[in-house]
Amino acid sequence: MEKVKQKIKEIFTDKKLYFYGMITLLFFGIYCLMQYAPDTYGVLSSSLRETVMHFLSCGRVVTGIFIYTLVRILKLGETGVYIVSYVLAILCTIISMYKLDKLFQKDIKNKTICVLASIFIIINVFSIELYVYIEKGILMLSVLLCIMAVEEIRKFWEGNKKRIIFSLILMIIANCCYQGTVGLFVAISLLYIIKYSKNIKKFIVNNIIVALTYGIPAIINFIMVRFIFTNSRVSGEIILSESIQKIYQGTKNMLLSTYGLLPKYLFFISIIIVSLWIIYKIIKKREKTKILEILGIGYIILGTIFSTVVPQIMQDTNSIWFVARSSYSAGALIGILLIYANMKFEIEKKSGNIILILSCIFLIIQFVYFINYTVDNYKVNYEDRQIVEQIERRISQYEKETGKTITKIAIYEDKAINYTYQNIKITGDMNLKALYPEWSTLGIIRYYTGRELEQTEKDENIEQNFKDNNWDYYNDNQIILEEETMHLCRF
Repeated sequence: MEKVKQKIKEIFTDKKLYFYGMITLLFFGIYCLMQYAPDTYGVLSSSLRETVMHFLSCGRVVTGIFIYTLVRILKLGETGVYIVSYVLAILCTIISMYKLDKLFQKDIKNKTICVLASIFIIINVFSIELYVYIEKGILMLSVLLCIMAVEEIRKFWEGNKKRIIFSLILMIIANCCYQGTVGLFVAISLLYIIKYSKNIKKFIVNNIIVALTYGIPAIINFIMVRFIFTNSRVSGEIILSESIQKIYQGTKNMLLSTYGLLPKYLFFISIIIVSLWIIYKIIKKREKTKILEILGIGYIILGTIFSTVVPQIMQDTNSIWFVARSSYSAGALIGILLIYANMKFEIEKKSGNIILILSCIFLIIQFVYFINYTVDNYKVNYEDRQIVEQIERRISQYEKETGKTITKIAIYEDKAINYTYQNIKITGDMNLKALYPEWSTLGIIRYYTGRELEQTEKDENIEQNFKDNNWDYYNDNQIILEEETMHLCRF
């Protein structure tokens, strides 16, 4: 008991813990105000059963249990659910960086590199989208579980063979939180595969161990999704040639443009610069293992990219969709390469200062982009709400004048529907207006009006009329009220 108390005291008196707390709040503190993604309106406007079943059908069992516990058992409202999820996300982010730092300190002496790498890996360029959804706490919990799984597999390689079981269990839970982040386990484990592989045979065995620790939980989750709960993403048709093409284009976009979350090519150029620097330093060494150490760079990069894209292969062709949240592990590449460099050679003070300066510049740019996207997220939320309130006023006026009640809704679109509003930065699903997808259009109207509208079939004449128009802003002509039905055109 005394050892536990001492350990807790040691953690809470460690200044690094509070430093990581400040960094986390700097990047994600803005999310303390409740914000919405299109999916959020679907969650908040659906019954608890529908919401839980949706998450279960996606294999995200932990999320389903989390929502059920907060709503049914703890009786929390939407604000309470958001606050709990947000606080959990912040704590998981802080703990993930802190634990990663401690893990790396066992292998390298440079404390600055440990800190920078931990930040680059956890708060990487693609991390922002994990904070956009109401289940953000569980999404970041999946990241923390991956870090813990790496800790366990490292202990396994150090001689404690039972630890592989704990690593498997942690990865099963991580998959049941969110499948898009679990590649991080492989990405970081690549460092330790190299470290603990003294020969080719050991290298192959260690790769198999990591592949099984990653693959078995993923297969269990896949079976759960496909055969127990049934999800359309894994039950459709797989057209191999088209899937390969989509994966190639998605990977290219991920590495070169980072989905617009950084200036184009910045992430890719940074990886190239770090890689070339490592190669240069390795060549200057006198060891005979130069070629293997240089090959290690390619092994880490290709292994990380593969672990990122492999979940896409398991989906049907139409469901392959590269976005920031599903590319999370690839975003950790810069940090992982920095650790690899420090494992292979000592970084002198001058080089360390240059790395620190360049890293700060990179993080400042990333921070500015994050803030711009987040502010635009709140703008989209505001615009969505304003339009729905105008729709509600039209309905209320119609009902007052006619004595009829609107109970049905038919949803249309104009000639060229826009993903978001004017002058809004959008990437993937982030900052998509809720009035773009049909399902979230219904969700947001239900959420803000409190009306349980039933979606009904479209009228062909009205549909053609709407198709002849091309609006960029809300207009009362986008609504036609007939009897008990509202015909709504998305623009």
